[in-house]
Amino acid sequence: MRLAREAIRERSDFVGGHRVLTAASAMVGDSRAAKTALEELRRAQPSISLAWIAREMPIKQGVEREHYLERFRRAGLD
Repeated sequence: MRLAREAIRERSDFVGGHRVLTAASAMVGDSRAAKTALEELRRAQPSISLAWIAREMPIKQGVEREHYLERFRRAGLD
């Protein structure tokens, strides 16, 4: 999470950093940080959705993709 925060500090429009921070915050169970990170992600990438992530992120293994998507669900993304 530290590296994602540093990346965002250096370049606030870096959506990859926002996605990592959102997923990582949800993964460790910090729902408040995950929701805040998701709000910032939505500012940087207004069209973000679970469907977009499933379609565009290069995660080949179905199980891994589902784990990644679940983190965004926990953050509040639909």
